[in-house]
Amino acid sequence: MSLLRIHPGNPSKKSRSLEIGPLGGAALAGFLLGCGASVVLGLAGAPHVMSDAVNAADQRAIRETAQRGAESFASVGRRALALGSRLASDELFLARVGTILEIPLPDGFPTEAGEAVPRNPAAMESEAADLGRRARVFELFRRRLAALSGPLPAGFDLISVPSRAPVEPSSSVPIELFGWHASEVTRRDEFCAGLTLASPAGTTVTAPAAGLVVYAGPVSRHADAAWRRLGTIVVLAHDSRTRTVYGHLAVSLVKKGQRVARGEPIGRVGTTGFATAPRLHYEVHRLTNGRWVPRDPRIFVLDVDWIGAAGFRQGPSPPDLPALPTSTR
Repeated sequence: MSLLRIHPGNPSKKSRSLEIGPLGGAALAGFLLGCGASVVLGLAGAPHVMSDAVNAADQRAIRETAQRGAESFASVGRRALALGSRLASDELFLARVGTILEIPLPDGFPTEAGEAVPRNPAAMESEAADLGRRARVFELFRRRLAALSGPLPAGFDLISVPSRAPVEPSSSVPIELFGWHASEVTRRDEFCAGLTLASPAGTTVTAPAAGLVVYAGPVSRHADAAWRRLGTIVVLAHDSRTRTVYGHLAVSLVKKGQRVARGEPIGRVGTTGFATAPRLHYEVHRLTNGRWVPRDPRIFVLDVDWIGAAGFRQGPSPPDLPALPTSTR
């Protein structure tokens, strides 16, 4: 028999006594031993628990860092793609200017815009190197064009070079491009030597550059059928080697021998000739090796992007077509 006396913290209170028998003592001793063993085991396992907690925290931090890194990499990739697209657009514009002035283009110029974001560091490094190379080629060609002074190559004059749309681009839609198409009349493949734009009837047609009116009115009955189908036309001579043609006009606003400035009205959109709806047919011809050769007008329309890099680089070559009527040269 054991006596356990418990003294309260307050001296004014009486102490209490607790008698513990053999069984109670054994139970108390076992309880104390269990508590001691638990403390010892807890102290022995504490380093592993702490280590696991630290490792879990580190792994979470690593995952978060990796996620932020992936998001940053994707953002850089998207910016590289956007930069490449912007550079491709600027390359195409300079290439069109160079082609209009008949200046040789750098190899592989212009470049088509990429469509895929770099997926890994190696692809990103390659993309960055390619952008740097393209930017250098672009800047060298830009400086070459900017350095042109005095008489331009091939005798061109800037105020006489066709460089804008003959009708307001916001109200016009290309419905027939330069190249082979099935004819609305014959249903057979025929080569379109220009650009046909659907535009509201009566829309003002303006000169894309300064020039001299060499023809205005209905196409002569003695001209080739390919020309007679254009109805009422206006032909401008911009220099000794450049002519522009405007067909399906409702009315001509100029007369033969009249000089016009860039942006001056020369006619109105109509349905003359073989047109089934209001439209304007626009052609650009260049004298090459003694022949008037049609060129893709989209190259000359610099104020709107109606042509892409693929169409620019892989444009069709015109076959032997009926020459400009003598009265329109």
